[in-house]
Amino acid sequence: MTVSIDRAGRVVIPKDIRDRLSLAADAELEIEVDGDSIRLVPVRRRGRQVHLVDGWPVIERGDGPLITDVDVQRWRDADQR
Repeated sequence: MTVSIDRAGRVVIPKDIRDRLSLAADAELEIEVDGDSIRLVPVRRRGRQVHLVDGWPVIERGDGPLITDVDVQRWRDADQR
């Protein structure tokens, strides 16, 4: 597969590869140079565990920012557009 670099230095990763590697729009990639080769490696964060609390699934607290109900509603609205 061949891709091009645009004037800003960007390369588009084809959708089938993004889907196969589960790369979303905000995915982080580590870039490595090895001789004449460039290697892009997805940065995978440790997943958080889901526990049942009173019969409800609860995701353990992470190190990132606090997510509110307003955030979730905004994301749901954006996905429905």
